[in-house]
Parts: sequence; structure tokens; C-alpha cells
Amino acid sequence: MQPRDTHLMKKVLVLAASSVAATSVFAQSMVTLYGTMDDSFAYSSNQSGQHDYQMSQGGLGSSKWGLLIKEDLGSGYSAVARMENGFDANSGKLNNNGRLFGRQTYVGLSGPFGSVLLGRQYDLVADALLFASSSLKFAGIWGAHVNDVDNIWCSYSLSNSIKYLSPTFAGFRASALFSFGGVPGDFSSGKKESVSLSYNYQSFDSSVVFSRINNPATSIYDATAQPVSGGSFANTITVPAFSGYASAQKLQVIGAALNYKFWGASIGAEYTNTRFQDVVRTSSTPFAGTATFNTFDLNATYLITPTVQVGAGYTYSKAETARYGQLNLGAQYYLSKQTLLYLVGAWQHATGTDSTGKTAVAQIYGLSPSSTSNQLGLRVGIRHNF
Repeated sequence: MQPRDTHLMKKVLVLAASSVAATSVFAQSMVTLYGTMDDSFAYSSNQSGQHDYQMSQGGLGSSKWGLLIKEDLGSGYSAVARMENGFDANSGKLNNNGRLFGRQTYVGLSGPFGSVLLGRQYDLVADALLFASSSLKFAGIWGAHVNDVDNIWCSYSLSNSIKYLSPTFAGFRASALFSFGGVPGDFSSGKKESVSLSYNYQSFDSSVVFSRINNPATSIYDATAQPVSGGSFANTITVPAFSGYASAQKLQVIGAALNYKFWGASIGAEYTNTRFQDVVRTSSTPFAGTATFNTFDLNATYLITPTVQVGAGYTYSKAETARYGQLNLGAQYYLSKQTLLYLVGAWQHATGTDSTGKTAVAQIYGLSPSSTSNQLGLRVGIRHNF
């Protein structure tokens, strides 16, 4: 064989080896398509003074689809990424204020040290407390605390964030999140920070969390401009229970939750303290100062058969000048591991004066406000996971 032929053969062998190595690496990557379709028929006793029958998607959680990517890097390390979209099953419209991947979109690394994730992600309040809530267990969106004032139902995600999830040590796991506001010359504007600690032992689960968000009007509520004292403010929050506090300079949530399972039953309890700090009085927010919501959630579920579960719970929120109590009931029938039928009932009663200075009215999350202090909702739906 001539020297030139030998050199050519070496090039071919190098290219072939590179191709095999690349194929080996790519073979260790995995992309998972997943999603949920959730739709229901709902009745409400009073929305703006009228009873209503309507199609209502996302009863137990919004319809969504996403991609989960994982690449094995060896030695227990992996690269991870997720893109998750939320949409309305009845209209096909995007949720999350029109964002294509408004629920989650992040990339990061995972290994023996834990996980570090960068991008738009769920708040640690939802990560830490959702597991013990009436909402997750059986009530869905209607079980959220006063229109999700504490974000346990994850009404908003946090953009520009770095999240760290530790490994589990003797049942304990710690998490931390920091989100950059992205305002040039003002590092604190729009800043978000939270920490949580969970403990799990056999059938017992518990967690605590602290979260603080600067300038929530623009950083999570998608207002176009910061509120200015005495000025006009295009308020994006229409919920009378706390729309008057949307011009707060800071939003803080502290919460704790626990859940215990035994003999097919599950009992959950949680508490949150939500503070709208340094509320600025504007044309659309008549309140000034600090407003607080203290919320309690006590619930229980029971698995009657391997395919039938029932649940009941009561939530009570003590707002600055109003009180909101809500009874939640639910039942689920599993047609398969992926598909279930569900029934949810919720009744809310409000007293006092709401954040806008008017008589408080009932408003189950996902419905328009009642014209009175009471509101009843009933829904039957189907949910399929893939």
C-alpha cells in the first residue's frame, strides 16, 4: 500500500470512529413528549348576577404539552432541559398571557450535587406546598386559595431564574431560587428569591417555604408600567379580593404543609401568609400600606376502591378587611392509568370589605365574581395524560 493510500485509510478510520462515538453519545440522549388534555362541563350559581352553564377546561389542571430532554453525561451526571406549553382545550388559545412555553422552559445540569436549572420555572411555593392542597388532590383550580393569592396553584411562573435542588439527605431536601429582574441599572427591580425545605419519611411528607418578589405588578402580573403613587395604573388583576393590592412594591409568601397517608386515606394541612408590602395608592388601587392574607387548608381523601377516590376539604382565608371560607368536594374514577373522570363541587362565602373598598363578594377561582357573598360551582369532566 502506498503512503498516500495509508494516509487516506487512516482518515477513513478516524471518521468512522468519530461517527461511532457520536452515535454512542446520541444514543444516551432521551426526549420525552408528554401532556394533558382536561375539559369539563360546569354550572355556577352566580356569575355577575346570573347562573351559568359553560364548557370549562383545566378543571384538575391546565391542558398542556411539553418536551423533557435528558442526556447522560456519564459518572452520574446529565444535561436536562424542558419546554412546557399551556393552552385552552376549548379555544386552542395559549395560556400564560400568550407565551408559547409560558409554564416552564429551562436547561441545566443534574448529578450527585443535585440539580441546577436556568430559565422560566415554577415558583418554589408551588413546588413545596401543592402536594398537600385540596387543589392537587381532588378540587383542581376551584380549590385554589382566594384566586390563588399565594400561588400554590402556580398562576404565574418566574422568568430569568436559577433554581437549585439538593439531593435528599436522611429524608431532607433543600431548594433555592433566584430570579433576575433584568432592569438595567436597578438590580433589585423585579428580583425574586425563595428557599424551601422538605422532609419525607415513609407515609409522612412536610415542607416549609419562603418567597419574596419585588415589583410584582410588572415582574409577575404583566403590567406594562410600574405603579406610581397618585398616578394612573393599568391594573392587570381583576380579582376584587386582591386587585386593590396589585400595586405593592413587594409580594411575600411564607408557607408550611404536611400530609399523612394511611389505609387508603390521606390527610393534608397547610398554612400560608401572603403579604402585599408597601402598596402604592393609584387610580385603580385605593389602598396604601401593607395587606395580609392568612390562609388555612384542611383536607382528606379516601380510596374507596383501586379506581374510585373521594375527597373533601375546607379553606379559610383571613384577608386585611375580608374573610373567605370555601367548602370543596370531589370524586375521581380512573378508567385507566392515563384517563379519569372527575366531579368537583365548591361553595364559597365571603364577608367584610374587599381590596377595592367594596362589599366582599364570593369568587371561586376560574369563575367571574358573584354579585353576592355566596357562589356555588359544580363540574364534571375528563382528564387524559400522555
